[in-house]
Amino acid sequence: MKKILIIFSLFIISIITTGAGYVGTLPNIEAEFSYLKKEHSEKTTAPFSVEELDKQNEETLKPIPRDNDNYVDIIIKKDKTTKYLKDVNSIILILEKLRKCLNNEQDIQIFNAISSNLIDHIEYVKQEYKDKPESNYLSYNRLILISNQVRETASFRTQGLMAEKYLPYTSSNNIYTKENLDNKLQNLLTNVNETIFILKNLE
Repeated sequence: MKKILIIFSLFIISIITTGAGYVGTLPNIEAEFSYLKKEHSEKTTAPFSVEELDKQNEETLKPIPRDNDNYVDIIIKKDKTTKYLKDVNSIILILEKLRKCLNNEQDIQIFNAISSNLIDHIEYVKQEYKDKPESNYLSYNRLILISNQVRETASFRTQGLMAEKYLPYTSSNNIYTKENLDNKLQNLLTNVNETIFILKNLE
């Protein structure tokens, strides 16, 4: 009987204390781990505030001049290959020789030699970049135009030299007059100057 009472008492106590949890006091462990808290705080504290950083940026960094066309072209948009620039620069040198030749009214041999060299260089650029983004550049298309004009002018001048032997300047069939040749040479000189300007200020 006594044994039954003990079991019954334990049963009642278990029902009463079920879900009550621990009712004692926990030991204070904060002091034990305070060094970890301090170390973590020292590692993650920033040396300056966000406000200070913004202020420093305003004082030291210049705003991007988006309204400056030169900045946009040179710094942001320019994507010309170094090879293309080198090829164009070589052509500029030849064009300057041709300009000097035209200004000094040098003879046909010098003119044709420079013209042939220029046409060859432009043909190389034409074939090298015809299927590449460079073919959309103003400079590229201008080179094609000036090459055609140089070829036509050189042909006209050479044929005119031959025609002098057989056709008098007064002949109605003679288109190779000095006046016509001078007009062509002057027109070529104008376009050579424009092309040099375009190449030196690539789009």
